[in-house]
This record gives sequence, structure tokens and C-alpha cells, in this order.
Amino acid sequence: MTIIEAIGWLGAGSLLVGFVLNIFQKIAAGSFPYLLLNLGGSALLLYNAYMNGAYPFVVVNLFWVVFSGIKLFQLSFSKS
Repeated sequence: MTIIEAIGWLGAGSLLVGFVLNIFQKIAAGSFPYLLLNLGGSALLLYNAYMNGAYPFVVVNLFWVVFSGIKLFQLSFSKS
């Protein structure tokens, strides 16, 4: 397994952990932990997709990173 492949698997795992925790109502979809799992996972998958030349997935994960980041930013400043 290459480092690029391992990064992709870590990203996929992060997204899946967030998804499973959400559907079993352990974390809310708009919560900080959920958004952090999504941001981290999609950033890792973005890198993996870029390095593999999978540009449709680059676009999808870029949107995921941007909007998860925006929501995390809003969440951070709404509690202060």
C-alpha cells in the first residue's frame, strides 16, 4: 500500500465514522465533531483524488472541504 492509498483510506474512514455516528444519533449532523470528521476526511480524499488524477472526485471533495470549513467557522464564532 502506498502512502497516497493510505491517505485515501484514512479519509474514507473518517467520512464513514461520521456518517455511522450520525445515523445512530451519537453525533448531530451540524455538530463540531461531525463537521471536523467531514472536513478532515474530505481533505484527505481530495489529496488522494488529486494525486490519482480523479478530477471529478477532486471537485466533489473540494466542495465538501469548503462547505464543512465554512460551517465550522460559523459554529466556532457563534459560541463565543
